[in-house]
Amino acid sequence: MRALALAALLAACNAPSSGPRFRAAGGEPRAGGTLRIAFPGAVSSLDPTIAYDELSFYVLHHLFDTLVDYAPGSFDPIPRLAERWEISDDGRTLRFWLRPGLTFADGKPIAAAHFKYSLERARTTPDSPFGPMLADVVGISAPSDRELVIALGAPNTAFLYVLAMPFATPQREDHVMAAGDNLRRMPLATGPYELGSWDEGQHIVLHEREGYFDPTRNRIGAIDVRENVPRDSQFLMLEAGELDTMMSPTPPDLLWVTSSAAWQPYVHRRSLLTTFGSRFDVTVKPFDDVRVRQALNYALDKSAIVKLLTGTATPAHGILVPGMLGFDDKLAPYPHDPAKAKALLAAAGYPDGFATTYVTTDDADASTLAQSLQADFAEVGVRVTIQQMSFATFATAIGKHGTPFAFVSWLADYPDPSNFLDTRFHSKSISEEGSLNASFYSNPALDALLDSARAERDPAQRAELYRRAERIVHDDAPWLWGYHSIATEVSQPYLKGFDQHPVWLRDFTTAWLDLDVDGERVRR
Repeated sequence: MRALALAALLAACNAPSSGPRFRAAGGEPRAGGTLRIAFPGAVSSLDPTIAYDELSFYVLHHLFDTLVDYAPGSFDPIPRLAERWEISDDGRTLRFWLRPGLTFADGKPIAAAHFKYSLERARTTPDSPFGPMLADVVGISAPSDRELVIALGAPNTAFLYVLAMPFATPQREDHVMAAGDNLRRMPLATGPYELGSWDEGQHIVLHEREGYFDPTRNRIGAIDVRENVPRDSQFLMLEAGELDTMMSPTPPDLLWVTSSAAWQPYVHRRSLLTTFGSRFDVTVKPFDDVRVRQALNYALDKSAIVKLLTGTATPAHGILVPGMLGFDDKLAPYPHDPAKAKALLAAAGYPDGFATTYVTTDDADASTLAQSLQADFAEVGVRVTIQQMSFATFATAIGKHGTPFAFVSWLADYPDPSNFLDTRFHSKSISEEGSLNASFYSNPALDALLDSARAERDPAQRAELYRRAERIVHDDAPWLWGYHSIATEVSQPYLKGFDQHPVWLRDFTTAWLDLDVDGERVRR
């Protein structure tokens, strides 16, 4: 009874009010104001050649522009720093012409040679995770200050998408050399915002950049980011009017807010290019045995995951998301079959199961899902100890040996199956320093299929190659296949022009704050 009473009290404390405390002022799009958001973890780096985690990307997207971008709400590529581009008939040469008058945040001009330098830096910096994405590049030249030419050794249909990633922003060698070890804290902005201050792990402030070529993309005067704020705390801050928007409410809070008619117009939902699950280090026992990996896939109850996530997830049969080129509608997820899981474990030499440690983040959902996994595995004799890490620590550990069984997630860098399958399962993505192929999975047959698919220009043929590739990884199970997510963001009524972008997700470059004439939020 005591426990029930406490739960009721906590639920009452987290219950939404009758609706938002503030309203839109009713004005036209205008500049100014400070957007207040929060992250559940910490940003790792602001060096675009190094940073590769989801939270850092949200900041980098506002700091750095690239040659191409995506249209609002779309996968369609559009010019950004490039004025236009051409791709040769054989798909091996990409030629870009820059917009005139582009500058870095310090006022110095941007030239084609700065793009060449940034791409070469990504290829040669040992700590950069982006080198494999540039493996097809055989030459980069800058015939003039406004012309950049990239030569590929083989056609790569997805390469234009690669050039939309923050690491492909122009960089200056003199800035990189002068910053040295402090580069991760000293971004030289090329996008609509620049860094104001960063108290690491606590607080980041971005300011609109003066002289930016498109003033419609930085109408919000500043973006104030609080780090390491748990999502349940973020929800309370949103209700109190202390945050202007928040992403991914916890399941209880999501149920509350979606049951409020007053909040409904400000709940944004989108299916994302994301896959969640757990990865096995297939080079160490017992996960070097495919029967063990398959057994654990049969042991996992995916329907329980969907319920725990309050309907914001769909079960996954592999890494490709529904609707993507190459996704196989006929390939069903592993069913929940404990008897088959036990039989496979026995055949692999583990009739009594085994003990293992499961590493995950300290996020509330991750903890809940880990406990559900723990219960499912106990049913087949696998004894799981859960180890939680901060997001920053986890992001470093996940790509190295030493964590044989761990939570894994993938938010695509660009909307192409190569970014899922090549990045996570091609042997070229294996690195002992920090492996994007965090399972250390190597399969020559899969590599050959992926290489063919990446070069294939016919969409139908390309889709078939990816279907064959995904069946291989489904059966070999280097991951414990989990779910695809539907992201939810809840915003205040006065945040205008914002919608979740299918690639960037938290893109505030099109948004503005509908405040009163004094720049204040208007109470209801």
